[in-house]
Amino acid sequence: MTASITEKTKQAYSRVAEQASSSLLRQPQRSMADELHLLADEIKQNEKRDVYGSGALINDFEGEVAKLLGKPAALFLPTGTLAQPLALRIHADQRQRNGVALHPTSHLMLHEQMGFEALWGLNGTTTGEAGSPCLLYTSPSPRDLGSVLLELPMREIGGQLPNWDDLVSQSEWARANDIAMHLDGARLWQVPAAYDCSLAEVCELFDSVYVSFYKDLGAISGAVLAGSEAFIEQAKVWARRAGGNVITQYPQIISARRGLRENLPLMEDTVNYSRALGDALNELNGIRVNPEKPQTAMFHLHFAINAEDLSRKIIDYVSNTGVVILPLPRAEISGEAICEIPIGRNAMSQPHSFWLRHFKAFIETL
Repeated sequence: MTASITEKTKQAYSRVAEQASSSLLRQPQRSMADELHLLADEIKQNEKRDVYGSGALINDFEGEVAKLLGKPAALFLPTGTLAQPLALRIHADQRQRNGVALHPTSHLMLHEQMGFEALWGLNGTTTGEAGSPCLLYTSPSPRDLGSVLLELPMREIGGQLPNWDDLVSQSEWARANDIAMHLDGARLWQVPAAYDCSLAEVCELFDSVYVSFYKDLGAISGAVLAGSEAFIEQAKVWARRAGGNVITQYPQIISARRGLRENLPLMEDTVNYSRALGDALNELNGIRVNPEKPQTAMFHLHFAINAEDLSRKIIDYVSNTGVVILPLPRAEISGEAICEIPIGRNAMSQPHSFWLRHFKAFIETL
């Protein structure tokens, strides 16, 4: 259930967070001017802007990401909201089956106004329990099912992951039944450290993969869709049809390239930091960590207070200390407000003891 927070409270949080001296959340955020100066410094000598998806700048980067994900080809796109239903549409056409199996907490179900059905003519079927990372199907399958979409890690339940062997079994079942596996990898960069494997080994279980560059990697925006060469050729056609073949995307590409270089090597460290911080927070009264043992570089914190009241307490704490330890609640379930904790370089700039001291002080205000 979405948290009910007034617009006045949201604006107040934005004001105090912008003035804070320290933040637990995400990667450091630069001013627009600083960001553009850094982008200018990133441009290589004689490098030229991309034009409608062509040129060394974009094509070399697509090749780099495809290799990283273990896929033959990749396509840079403006958003994941375009990339994912586009992939599912191709899988549906290839199999002449419009059904898509999704977890109840899938981003496509909760945050995209059901665009995959309204715009792309697909039919969603939710399977599994909303609070669990259980997999979707074993046998039998609906007659119309053309694809299965899995998010790794699952954001809405604190970055949880299914068991690796279960994931492999799901992939094997799908391929045996000629059903495509699509990976919502918005935060995929965190997953190899959790499974102790490579990005390519995870992606090998899927026919198509979407990754984001602005969440964990701190880029301005942008996404990549990866798969077979034939799949990506079809994706280019659909991107053109859907208005995603932009005349140039060089600021986003340069920013994504830098984010990949700066932040991807730190992903294992962020996962380990997240696990240790989550373990420490589990020892505090007045707070519940979900999952109890964080698996990735994110987790959720549950507070026995409604979202609006917690939001005001958060604002007061940031105003008084200059330290952001919580975002505004993203959900409220059974009277509990739920905050998402995404770990990046901001958190790792301080020892765990720094954040624990502030969490203890904050809990005393509740």
